[in-house]
Amino acid sequence: MANTSQSAPMALTSSQLEKWFANIEKGNGRTTTETNSSLAAQFLARFGLQDATQVIEFLKTVGGNETINMIAQEIMKEEAQIQFIREKNAEELLRQQQLLFLLMSLIAKSKAQAEHVSEQTQQQNDQKLKEARVEGKKESRSIATHMADANARANKLQELDKELRKLENDLQEVEKELEAIEEEVLLMEDRHVHITDDLDLLNTYLQLPLVNNQPIPHAHVHQQIATLSAQLAALRAQQAAPIPATFSDTTQLQLTKLRIDKKIRMLEDRLSFHQAQLQQPPQTSEQVFQQLLERVKAQLNEPEHIYESPTHREREEESLRLQERGFSQALQVLRNERILLNSQLERVYDFSQAQLIIDPSHMSRYRRYGDSYAYFSEDIAPERERQLSEQDWLQAKLNYETSRPHICTVNFFYNDQMNREVESLKERTQFCQSRAQDLMSRIEKVQTTKLQLLPEKTPFSMTPKPQPKSSYSLMLERLVPSHAPAPRPQDILNAHKELEAVVPSHNKDALHKLIDEVRPDEIMAPEIRFSWFNRFKSLMPNVPVPVPEVEEESKLKYKK
Repeated sequence: MANTSQSAPMALTSSQLEKWFANIEKGNGRTTTETNSSLAAQFLARFGLQDATQVIEFLKTVGGNETINMIAQEIMKEEAQIQFIREKNAEELLRQQQLLFLLMSLIAKSKAQAEHVSEQTQQQNDQKLKEARVEGKKESRSIATHMADANARANKLQELDKELRKLENDLQEVEKELEAIEEEVLLMEDRHVHITDDLDLLNTYLQLPLVNNQPIPHAHVHQQIATLSAQLAALRAQQAAPIPATFSDTTQLQLTKLRIDKKIRMLEDRLSFHQAQLQQPPQTSEQVFQQLLERVKAQLNEPEHIYESPTHREREEESLRLQERGFSQALQVLRNERILLNSQLERVYDFSQAQLIIDPSHMSRYRRYGDSYAYFSEDIAPERERQLSEQDWLQAKLNYETSRPHICTVNFFYNDQMNREVESLKERTQFCQSRAQDLMSRIEKVQTTKLQLLPEKTPFSMTPKPQPKSSYSLMLERLVPSHAPAPRPQDILNAHKELEAVVPSHNKDALHKLIDEVRPDEIMAPEIRFSWFNRFKSLMPNVPVPVPEVEEESKLKYKK
Protein backbone atom coordinates (compact mmCIF):
# COMPACT_ATOMS: atom_id res chain seq x y z
CA MET A 1 0.00 0.00 0.00
CA ALA A 2 1.43 3.39 -0.98
CA ASN A 3 2.37 5.87 1.71
CA THR A 4 -0.27 8.60 1.51
CA SER A 5 1.55 10.86 3.99
CA GLN A 6 4.00 11.87 1.32
CA SER A 7 2.59 14.38 -1.15
CA ALA A 8 3.19 13.84 -4.81
CA PRO A 9 5.81 16.18 -6.34
CA MET A 10 4.28 19.14 -8.09
CA ALA A 11 5.89 20.85 -11.07
CA LEU A 12 5.58 24.60 -11.34
CA THR A 13 4.59 25.82 -14.76
CA SER A 14 4.42 29.34 -16.13
CA SER A 15 0.62 29.17 -16.27
CA GLN A 16 0.41 28.14 -12.60
CA LEU A 17 2.76 30.95 -11.54
CA GLU A 18 0.76 33.41 -13.66
CA LYS A 19 -2.46 32.27 -12.01
CA TRP A 20 -0.97 32.55 -8.50
CA PHE A 21 0.39 36.03 -9.12
CA ALA A 22 -2.97 37.14 -10.57
CA ASN A 23 -4.82 35.77 -7.51
CA ILE A 24 -2.44 37.69 -5.21
CA GLU A 25 -3.08 40.87 -7.18
CA LYS A 26 -6.85 40.34 -6.99
CA GLY A 27 -6.51 39.67 -3.25
CA ASN A 28 -5.24 43.20 -2.73
CA GLY A 29 -8.84 44.36 -2.93
CA ARG A 30 -8.88 45.38 -6.54
CA THR A 31 -12.00 44.94 -8.67
CA THR A 32 -10.95 44.51 -12.26
CA THR A 33 -11.79 42.65 -15.42
CA GLU A 34 -8.19 42.39 -16.56
CA THR A 35 -6.77 39.02 -17.60
CA ASN A 36 -4.50 36.89 -15.45
CA SER A 37 -1.51 37.74 -17.66
CA SER A 38 -1.99 41.47 -17.13
CA LEU A 39 -2.46 41.09 -13.36
CA ALA A 40 0.60 38.82 -13.06
CA ALA A 41 2.71 41.36 -14.96
CA GLN A 42 1.54 44.14 -12.61
CA PHE A 43 2.46 41.99 -9.60
CA LEU A 44 5.96 41.29 -10.90
CA ALA A 45 6.50 44.96 -11.81
CA ARG A 46 6.41 45.91 -8.12
CA PHE A 47 9.49 43.87 -7.32
CA GLY A 48 11.66 44.51 -10.35
CA LEU A 49 14.00 47.38 -11.15
CA GLN A 50 12.34 50.52 -9.77
CA ASP A 51 14.18 53.35 -11.51
CA ALA A 52 16.80 54.18 -14.14
CA THR A 53 19.66 54.16 -11.60
CA GLN A 54 18.96 50.54 -10.68
CA VAL A 55 18.78 49.63 -14.38
CA ILE A 56 22.17 51.26 -15.04
CA GLU A 57 23.76 49.59 -11.98
CA PHE A 58 22.35 46.25 -13.19
CA LEU A 59 23.67 46.78 -16.74
CA LYS A 60 27.18 47.34 -15.35
CA THR A 61 27.24 43.83 -13.87
CA VAL A 62 28.10 40.58 -15.64
CA GLY A 63 24.40 39.74 -15.83
CA GLY A 64 23.80 43.20 -17.28
CA ASN A 65 26.29 42.54 -20.07
CA GLU A 66 24.47 39.30 -20.85
CA THR A 67 21.17 41.21 -20.86
CA ILE A 68 22.59 43.80 -23.28
CA ASN A 69 23.79 41.00 -25.56
CA MET A 70 20.37 39.33 -25.38
CA ILE A 71 18.64 42.64 -26.24
CA ALA A 72 21.01 43.12 -29.16
CA GLN A 73 20.29 39.63 -30.42
CA GLU A 74 16.55 40.29 -30.23
CA ILE A 75 16.99 43.58 -32.11
CA MET A 76 19.01 41.81 -34.78
CA LYS A 77 16.29 39.14 -35.05
CA GLU A 78 13.70 41.88 -35.42
CA GLU A 79 15.78 43.56 -38.13
CA ALA A 80 16.13 40.22 -39.93
CA GLN A 81 12.35 39.72 -39.76
CA ILE A 82 11.77 43.22 -41.14
CA GLN A 83 14.23 42.53 -43.93
CA PHE A 84 12.47 39.26 -44.71
CA ILE A 85 9.12 41.09 -44.98
CA ARG A 86 10.70 43.69 -47.26
CA GLU A 87 12.02 40.98 -49.54
CA LYS A 88 8.62 39.23 -49.62
CA ASN A 89 6.93 42.53 -50.48
CA ALA A 90 9.46 43.18 -53.21
CA GLU A 91 8.93 39.72 -54.65
CA GLU A 92 5.14 40.22 -54.57
CA LEU A 93 5.52 43.59 -56.27
CA LEU A 94 7.73 42.02 -58.89
CA ARG A 95 5.18 39.29 -59.50
CA GLN A 96 2.36 41.83 -59.91
CA GLN A 97 4.45 43.95 -62.26
CA GLN A 98 5.28 40.90 -64.32
CA LEU A 99 1.58 40.05 -64.62
CA LEU A 100 0.82 43.64 -65.59
CA PHE A 101 3.44 43.73 -68.29
CA LEU A 102 2.35 40.32 -69.54
CA LEU A 103 -1.18 41.65 -69.86
CA MET A 104 0.12 44.70 -71.68
CA SER A 105 2.10 42.52 -74.05
CA LEU A 106 -0.99 40.47 -74.83
CA ILE A 107 -3.00 43.60 -75.49
CA ALA A 108 -0.29 45.06 -77.73
CA LYS A 109 0.12 41.69 -79.43
CA SER A 110 3.85 42.25 -79.38
CA LYS A 111 5.57 39.36 -77.74
CA ALA A 112 9.03 40.71 -78.42
CA GLN A 113 8.20 44.10 -76.94
CA ALA A 114 6.62 42.48 -73.88
CA GLU A 115 9.70 40.35 -73.33
CA HIS A 116 11.93 43.41 -73.60
CA VAL A 117 9.81 45.37 -71.12
CA SER A 118 9.71 42.41 -68.77
CA GLU A 119 13.48 42.03 -68.97
CA GLN A 120 14.03 45.70 -68.17
CA THR A 121 11.62 45.50 -65.27
CA GLN A 122 13.32 42.36 -63.98
CA GLN A 123 16.71 44.07 -64.06
CA GLN A 124 15.38 47.10 -62.19
CA ASN A 125 13.73 44.93 -59.56
CA ASP A 126 16.85 42.83 -59.15
CA GLN A 127 18.92 45.98 -58.66
CA LYS A 128 16.49 47.29 -56.04
CA LEU A 129 16.48 43.96 -54.21
CA LYS A 130 20.29 43.92 -54.24
CA GLU A 131 20.45 47.46 -52.85
CA ALA A 132 17.91 46.55 -50.16
CA ARG A 133 19.98 43.53 -49.12
CA VAL A 134 23.18 45.63 -48.93
CA GLU A 135 21.41 48.28 -46.85
CA GLY A 136 20.08 45.63 -44.48
CA LYS A 137 23.56 44.17 -44.02
CA LYS A 138 24.94 47.64 -43.29
CA GLU A 139 22.29 48.24 -40.64
CA SER A 140 23.01 44.84 -39.05
CA ARG A 141 26.74 45.57 -39.04
CA SER A 142 26.05 49.00 -37.50
CA ILE A 143 24.09 47.45 -34.61
CA ALA A 144 26.79 44.83 -34.06
CA THR A 145 29.48 47.52 -34.10
CA HIS A 146 27.60 49.60 -31.52
CA MET A 147 27.17 46.54 -29.32
CA ALA A 148 30.86 45.63 -29.60
CA ASP A 149 31.85 49.21 -28.73
CA ALA A 150 29.46 49.22 -25.77
CA ASN A 151 30.87 45.94 -24.46
CA ALA A 152 34.45 47.14 -24.90
CA ARG A 153 33.64 50.41 -23.12
CA ALA A 154 31.91 48.57 -20.27
CA ASN A 155 34.88 46.22 -19.87
CA LYS A 156 37.28 49.18 -19.92
CA LEU A 157 35.24 50.97 -17.24
CA GLN A 158 35.28 47.84 -15.07
CA GLU A 159 39.07 47.63 -15.45
CA LEU A 160 39.40 51.32 -14.55
CA ASP A 161 37.16 50.87 -11.49
CA LYS A 162 39.26 47.90 -10.38
CA GLU A 163 42.49 49.85 -10.87
CA LEU A 164 41.00 52.85 -9.06
CA ARG A 165 40.02 50.72 -6.06
CA LYS A 166 43.51 49.23 -5.91
CA LEU A 167 45.16 52.66 -6.07
CA GLU A 168 42.86 54.00 -3.36
CA ASN A 169 43.63 50.97 -1.16
CA ASP A 170 47.36 51.53 -1.71
CA LEU A 171 46.92 55.20 -0.82
CA GLN A 172 45.12 54.23 2.39
CA GLU A 173 48.01 51.89 3.27
CA VAL A 174 50.51 54.71 2.70
CA GLU A 175 48.37 56.98 4.86
CA LYS A 176 48.37 54.34 7.62
CA GLU A 177 52.16 54.12 7.32
CA LEU A 178 52.42 57.91 7.72
CA GLU A 179 50.20 57.74 10.80
CA ALA A 180 52.40 54.95 12.21
CA ILE A 181 55.50 57.08 11.60
CA GLU A 182 53.82 59.97 13.39
CA GLU A 183 53.15 57.68 16.36
CA GLU A 184 56.81 56.61 16.34
CA VAL A 185 57.90 60.26 16.36
CA LEU A 186 55.69 61.01 19.37
CA LEU A 187 57.00 57.95 21.24
CA MET A 188 60.58 58.90 20.37
CA GLU A 189 60.08 62.45 21.64
CA ASP A 190 58.56 61.17 24.88
CA ARG A 191 61.42 58.69 25.29
CA HIS A 192 63.98 61.40 24.57
CA VAL A 193 62.50 63.68 27.26
CA HIS A 194 62.59 60.82 29.76
CA ILE A 195 66.19 59.80 29.02
CA THR A 196 67.50 63.37 28.77
CA ASP A 197 66.72 63.94 32.46
CA ASP A 198 68.92 60.98 33.43
CA LEU A 199 71.69 62.04 31.05
CA ASP A 200 71.62 65.52 32.59
CA LEU A 201 72.06 63.93 36.01
CA LEU A 202 74.93 61.81 34.68
CA ASN A 203 76.59 64.88 33.13
CA THR A 204 76.27 66.71 36.45
CA TYR A 205 78.36 64.00 38.13
CA LEU A 206 80.83 63.78 35.24
CA GLN A 207 81.54 67.53 35.50
CA LEU A 208 82.65 67.25 39.13
CA PRO A 209 86.32 67.98 39.92
CA LEU A 210 86.55 64.38 41.12
CA VAL A 211 86.97 63.25 37.52
CA ASN A 212 90.36 65.00 37.48
CA ASN A 213 91.23 63.64 40.94
CA GLN A 214 90.58 67.03 42.55
CA PRO A 215 88.67 67.37 45.84
CA ILE A 216 85.26 69.03 45.93
CA PRO A 217 85.40 72.38 47.82
CA HIS A 218 83.13 72.52 50.86
CA ALA A 219 81.67 75.83 49.70
CA HIS A 220 80.60 74.21 46.44
CA VAL A 221 79.03 71.30 48.32
CA HIS A 222 77.07 73.62 50.66
CA GLN A 223 75.86 75.67 47.70
CA GLN A 224 74.68 72.54 45.88
CA ILE A 225 72.89 71.26 48.99
CA ALA A 226 71.03 74.57 49.42
CA THR A 227 70.04 74.73 45.74
CA LEU A 228 68.90 71.11 45.63
CA SER A 229 66.93 71.46 48.88
CA ALA A 230 65.02 74.46 47.48
CA GLN A 231 64.24 72.64 44.23
CA LEU A 232 63.15 69.56 46.15
CA ALA A 233 60.80 71.58 48.37
CA ALA A 234 59.19 73.22 45.32
CA LEU A 235 58.62 69.87 43.63
CA ARG A 236 57.12 68.33 46.76
CA ALA A 237 54.75 71.27 47.06
CA GLN A 238 53.76 70.80 43.43
CA GLN A 239 53.23 67.10 44.09
CA ALA A 240 50.95 67.80 47.05
CA ALA A 241 48.93 70.49 45.26
CA PRO A 242 45.21 69.57 44.77
CA ILE A 243 44.07 68.54 41.31
CA PRO A 244 41.72 71.10 39.66
CA ALA A 245 38.14 69.88 39.42
CA THR A 246 38.01 70.82 35.73
CA PHE A 247 41.03 68.67 34.88
CA SER A 248 39.69 65.55 33.12
CA ASP A 249 42.72 64.23 31.19
CA THR A 250 43.75 61.35 33.45
CA THR A 251 46.51 60.19 31.09
CA GLN A 252 48.23 63.57 31.10
CA LEU A 253 47.78 63.76 34.87
CA GLN A 254 49.46 60.37 35.28
CA LEU A 255 52.39 61.40 33.06
CA THR A 256 52.86 64.64 34.99
CA LYS A 257 52.84 62.74 38.29
CA LEU A 258 55.44 60.25 37.02
CA ARG A 259 57.75 63.05 35.85
CA ILE A 260 57.48 64.90 39.16
CA ASP A 261 58.18 61.68 41.08
CA LYS A 262 61.21 61.00 38.92
CA LYS A 263 62.62 64.52 39.36
CA ILE A 264 62.13 64.28 43.13
CA ARG A 265 63.97 60.96 43.19
CA MET A 266 66.84 62.37 41.11
CA LEU A 267 67.16 65.45 43.35
CA GLU A 268 67.13 63.21 46.43
CA ASP A 269 69.96 61.14 44.93
CA ARG A 270 72.05 64.24 44.22
CA LEU A 271 71.33 65.68 47.67
CA SER A 272 72.31 62.40 49.30
CA PHE A 273 75.53 62.35 47.29
CA HIS A 274 76.62 65.86 48.38
CA GLN A 275 75.69 65.21 52.01
CA ALA A 276 77.86 62.09 51.91
CA GLN A 277 80.76 64.22 50.64
CA LEU A 278 80.53 66.37 53.77
CA GLN A 279 80.32 63.37 56.06
CA GLN A 280 83.19 61.45 54.42
CA PRO A 281 85.59 64.00 52.86
CA PRO A 282 88.61 61.68 52.59
CA GLN A 283 86.95 59.49 49.91
CA THR A 284 88.92 59.06 46.69
CA SER A 285 87.41 59.90 43.32
CA GLU A 286 87.36 56.24 42.34
CA GLN A 287 85.43 55.33 45.50
CA VAL A 288 82.86 58.05 44.83
CA PHE A 289 82.07 56.84 41.31
CA GLN A 290 82.15 53.24 42.48
CA GLN A 291 79.41 54.07 44.99
CA LEU A 292 77.39 55.86 42.28
CA LEU A 293 77.75 52.82 40.03
CA GLU A 294 76.59 50.45 42.79
CA ARG A 295 73.59 52.70 43.51
CA VAL A 296 72.51 52.52 39.85
CA LYS A 297 72.93 48.74 39.83
CA ALA A 298 70.75 48.50 42.93
CA GLN A 299 68.03 50.50 41.19
CA LEU A 300 68.22 48.15 38.21
CA ASN A 301 67.62 45.19 40.53
CA GLU A 302 64.53 46.71 42.15
CA PRO A 303 61.24 44.75 41.64
CA GLU A 304 59.20 45.73 38.61
CA HIS A 305 55.96 46.25 40.50
CA ILE A 306 57.06 49.64 41.79
CA TYR A 307 56.75 51.07 38.29
CA GLU A 308 53.47 52.27 36.87
CA SER A 309 53.58 50.54 33.48
CA PRO A 310 55.81 48.27 31.34
CA THR A 311 56.62 51.24 29.09
CA HIS A 312 57.73 53.33 32.04
CA ARG A 313 59.79 50.43 33.37
CA GLU A 314 61.45 49.95 29.98
CA ARG A 315 62.41 53.63 29.70
CA GLU A 316 63.58 53.74 33.29
CA GLU A 317 65.78 50.71 32.72
CA GLU A 318 67.24 52.23 29.54
CA SER A 319 68.09 55.44 31.42
CA LEU A 320 69.72 53.51 34.25
CA ARG A 321 71.75 51.45 31.76
CA LEU A 322 73.09 54.65 30.23
CA GLN A 323 74.04 55.95 33.68
CA GLU A 324 75.70 52.63 34.46
CA ARG A 325 77.82 52.88 31.30
CA GLY A 326 78.63 56.52 32.05
CA PHE A 327 79.90 55.81 35.57
CA SER A 328 81.85 52.79 34.27
CA GLN A 329 83.51 55.01 31.66
CA ALA A 330 84.38 57.57 34.36
CA LEU A 331 86.06 54.81 36.39
CA GLN A 332 88.00 53.67 33.31
CA VAL A 333 89.30 57.22 32.77
CA LEU A 334 90.22 57.59 36.47
CA ARG A 335 92.12 54.29 36.31
CA ASN A 336 93.87 55.37 33.08
CA GLU A 337 92.39 52.38 31.29
CA ARG A 338 90.79 54.62 28.67
CA ILE A 339 91.38 58.11 27.29
CA LEU A 340 88.92 60.67 25.88
CA LEU A 341 89.07 61.98 22.29
CA ASN A 342 87.17 64.89 20.77
CA SER A 343 85.67 65.09 17.27
CA GLN A 344 89.13 65.74 15.76
CA LEU A 345 90.59 62.68 17.54
CA GLU A 346 92.54 64.91 19.93
CA ARG A 347 92.90 63.88 23.55
CA VAL A 348 90.75 65.83 26.03
CA TYR A 349 90.05 65.53 29.77
CA ASP A 350 86.45 66.72 29.86
CA PHE A 351 83.51 64.42 29.12
CA SER A 352 81.52 67.35 27.72
CA GLN A 353 84.08 67.72 24.90
CA ALA A 354 84.65 64.00 24.29
CA GLN A 355 83.10 61.77 21.65
CA LEU A 356 85.27 58.65 21.88
CA ILE A 357 86.67 56.76 24.85
CA ILE A 358 89.37 54.34 23.69
CA ASP A 359 92.32 52.22 24.77
CA PRO A 360 95.39 54.53 24.86
CA SER A 361 97.43 51.97 22.92
CA HIS A 362 94.92 52.05 20.02
CA MET A 363 95.00 55.80 19.39
CA SER A 364 96.91 55.41 16.10
CA ARG A 365 94.19 53.12 14.73
CA TYR A 366 91.56 55.86 14.48
CA ARG A 367 91.08 58.23 11.55
CA ARG A 368 88.45 60.69 10.38
CA TYR A 369 86.44 59.34 7.42
CA GLY A 370 84.07 61.89 5.94
CA ASP A 371 81.51 62.78 8.61
CA SER A 372 82.30 59.57 10.49
CA TYR A 373 85.33 57.63 11.73
CA ALA A 374 87.46 54.68 10.61
CA TYR A 375 88.78 52.11 13.11
CA PHE A 376 91.57 49.89 11.78
CA SER A 377 92.36 46.53 13.31
CA GLU A 378 96.04 47.45 13.68
CA ASP A 379 98.20 50.52 14.13
CA ILE A 380 98.45 52.69 11.01
CA ALA A 381 101.52 54.89 10.58
CA PRO A 382 101.02 58.22 8.72
CA GLU A 383 103.25 57.14 5.81
CA ARG A 384 101.30 53.90 5.41
CA GLU A 385 97.96 55.71 5.31
CA ARG A 386 98.53 56.67 1.66
CA GLN A 387 98.87 53.01 0.70
CA LEU A 388 95.44 52.02 2.00
CA SER A 389 92.88 50.98 -0.58
CA GLU A 390 89.26 52.05 -0.70
CA GLN A 391 88.32 48.59 0.54
CA ASP A 392 90.57 49.06 3.59
CA TRP A 393 88.85 52.35 4.44
CA LEU A 394 85.39 50.86 4.01
CA GLN A 395 86.27 47.93 6.26
CA ALA A 396 87.67 50.33 8.88
CA LYS A 397 84.46 52.37 8.76
CA LEU A 398 82.47 49.16 9.21
CA ASN A 399 84.67 48.31 12.21
CA TYR A 400 83.80 51.68 13.74
CA GLU A 401 80.06 51.19 13.17
CA THR A 402 80.25 47.78 14.84
CA SER A 403 82.27 49.07 17.81
CA ARG A 404 80.29 52.29 18.40
CA PRO A 405 78.55 51.15 21.62
CA HIS A 406 81.95 50.32 23.19
CA ILE A 407 84.17 53.19 22.00
CA CYS A 408 81.76 56.16 22.14
CA THR A 409 80.99 58.17 25.24
CA VAL A 410 77.46 57.75 26.56
CA ASN A 411 76.29 61.23 25.56
CA PHE A 412 77.76 61.12 22.06
CA PHE A 413 76.46 57.60 21.41
CA TYR A 414 72.93 58.43 22.54
CA ASN A 415 72.76 61.73 20.62
CA ASP A 416 74.23 60.11 17.50
CA GLN A 417 71.76 57.24 17.78
CA MET A 418 68.89 59.70 18.19
CA ASN A 419 70.02 61.62 15.08
CA ARG A 420 70.15 58.38 13.10
CA GLU A 421 66.62 57.46 14.19
CA VAL A 422 65.36 60.94 13.27
CA GLU A 423 67.04 60.69 9.85
CA SER A 424 65.53 57.24 9.30
CA LEU A 425 62.04 58.50 10.17
CA LYS A 426 62.54 61.51 7.90
CA GLU A 427 63.55 59.27 4.98
CA ARG A 428 60.56 57.00 5.56
CA THR A 429 58.27 60.02 5.73
CA GLN A 430 59.65 61.47 2.49
CA PHE A 431 59.31 58.10 0.77
CA CYS A 432 55.69 57.72 1.90
CA GLN A 433 54.85 61.28 0.89
CA SER A 434 56.43 60.74 -2.54
CA ARG A 435 54.53 57.46 -2.86
CA ALA A 436 51.28 59.19 -1.87
CA GLN A 437 51.83 61.94 -4.45
CA ASP A 438 52.50 59.33 -7.15
CA LEU A 439 49.35 57.38 -6.20
CA MET A 440 47.21 60.53 -6.22
CA SER A 441 48.60 61.46 -9.64
CA ARG A 442 47.76 57.99 -10.97
CA ILE A 443 44.28 58.17 -9.41
CA GLU A 444 43.70 61.50 -11.14
CA LYS A 445 44.78 60.02 -14.49
CA VAL A 446 42.45 57.03 -14.08
CA GLN A 447 39.58 59.34 -13.14
CA THR A 448 40.28 61.50 -16.21
CA THR A 449 40.27 58.43 -18.46
CA LYS A 450 37.02 57.30 -16.88
CA LEU A 451 35.44 60.70 -17.45
CA GLN A 452 36.44 60.56 -21.11
CA LEU A 453 34.67 57.22 -21.50
CA LEU A 454 31.50 58.04 -19.57
CA PRO A 455 30.06 60.81 -21.86
CA GLU A 456 30.07 58.49 -24.89
CA LYS A 457 26.47 57.27 -25.15
CA THR A 458 25.51 53.96 -26.74
CA PRO A 459 22.21 53.49 -28.66
CA PHE A 460 20.88 51.67 -25.59
CA SER A 461 22.11 54.07 -22.88
CA MET A 462 19.64 55.76 -20.58
CA THR A 463 19.99 58.94 -18.55
CA PRO A 464 19.75 58.18 -14.79
CA LYS A 465 17.55 60.29 -12.59
CA PRO A 466 19.39 62.24 -9.88
CA GLN A 467 19.27 60.69 -6.42
CA PRO A 468 19.03 62.61 -3.13
CA LYS A 469 22.41 61.30 -1.97
CA SER A 470 24.08 62.97 -4.93
CA SER A 471 23.23 66.34 -3.42
CA TYR A 472 25.30 65.42 -0.35
CA SER A 473 28.23 64.65 -2.62
CA LEU A 474 27.86 68.03 -4.34
CA MET A 475 27.62 69.75 -0.99
CA LEU A 476 30.79 68.02 0.25
CA GLU A 477 32.62 68.96 -2.95
CA ARG A 478 31.63 72.59 -2.45
CA LEU A 479 32.70 72.39 1.20
CA VAL A 480 36.08 70.74 0.49
CA PRO A 481 36.78 71.43 -3.22
CA SER A 482 39.75 70.16 -5.18
CA HIS A 483 39.90 73.27 -7.38
CA ALA A 484 39.06 76.96 -7.12
CA PRO A 485 36.91 78.64 -5.94
CA ALA A 486 37.54 77.96 -2.24
CA PRO A 487 34.59 77.55 0.16
CA ARG A 488 32.97 80.74 1.41
CA PRO A 489 31.85 81.23 5.03
CA GLN A 490 28.22 80.89 3.92
CA ASP A 491 29.03 77.59 2.15
CA ILE A 492 30.57 76.20 5.35
CA LEU A 493 27.59 77.35 7.43
CA ASN A 494 25.05 75.85 5.01
CA ALA A 495 26.92 72.55 4.77
CA HIS A 496 27.23 72.39 8.55
CA LYS A 497 23.47 72.74 8.98
CA GLU A 498 22.62 70.20 6.27
CA LEU A 499 25.12 67.58 7.44
CA GLU A 500 24.21 68.01 11.10
CA ALA A 501 20.62 67.13 10.22
CA VAL A 502 21.56 63.75 8.73
CA VAL A 503 24.62 62.69 10.76
CA PRO A 504 23.77 60.29 13.64
CA SER A 505 23.73 61.97 17.04
CA HIS A 506 26.66 59.96 18.40
CA ASN A 507 28.85 61.25 15.53
CA LYS A 508 27.99 64.95 15.78
CA ASP A 509 31.02 65.84 17.92
CA ALA A 510 33.31 64.26 15.35
CA LEU A 511 31.42 66.11 12.58
CA HIS A 512 31.96 69.44 14.33
CA LYS A 513 35.70 68.75 14.52
CA LEU A 514 35.77 67.92 10.81
CA ILE A 515 33.90 71.10 9.90
CA ASP A 516 36.31 73.11 12.08
CA GLU A 517 39.19 71.89 9.88
CA VAL A 518 37.65 73.64 6.86
CA ARG A 519 38.93 77.20 6.47
CA PRO A 520 37.13 79.88 4.42
CA ASP A 521 38.88 80.84 1.20
CA GLU A 522 41.36 77.95 1.55
CA ILE A 523 41.66 74.72 -0.46
CA MET A 524 43.04 71.65 1.30
CA ALA A 525 46.12 69.86 0.02
CA PRO A 526 45.27 66.65 -1.91
CA GLU A 527 46.50 64.25 0.80
CA ILE A 528 44.68 66.19 3.57
CA ARG A 529 41.52 66.34 1.43
CA PHE A 530 41.59 62.56 0.84
CA SER A 531 42.04 61.91 4.57
CA TRP A 532 39.19 64.35 5.36
CA PHE A 533 36.78 62.49 3.06
CA ASN A 534 37.78 59.12 4.54
CA ARG A 535 37.07 60.35 8.07
CA PHE A 536 33.73 61.79 6.96
CA LYS A 537 32.85 58.50 5.27
CA SER A 538 33.43 56.70 8.59
CA LEU A 539 30.82 59.00 10.18
CA MET A 540 28.23 58.46 7.43
CA PRO A 541 29.04 55.40 5.31
CA ASN A 542 25.68 55.72 3.50
CA VAL A 543 26.47 59.19 2.13
CA PRO A 544 28.90 58.95 -0.81
CA VAL A 545 31.95 61.18 -0.97
CA PRO A 546 32.43 63.00 -4.30
CA VAL A 547 33.32 60.71 -7.21
CA PRO A 548 34.82 61.93 -10.50
CA GLU A 549 31.48 62.23 -12.30
CA VAL A 550 29.89 64.21 -9.48
CA GLU A 551 32.99 66.36 -9.02
CA GLU A 552 32.84 67.48 -12.65
CA GLU A 553 29.14 68.31 -12.36
CA SER A 554 29.65 70.20 -9.11
CA LYS A 555 32.31 72.42 -10.68
CA LEU A 556 29.96 73.43 -13.48
CA LYS A 557 27.09 74.20 -11.11
CA TYR A 558 29.31 76.12 -8.75
CA LYS A 559 30.62 78.33 -11.56
CA LYS A 560 27.07 79.30 -12.44
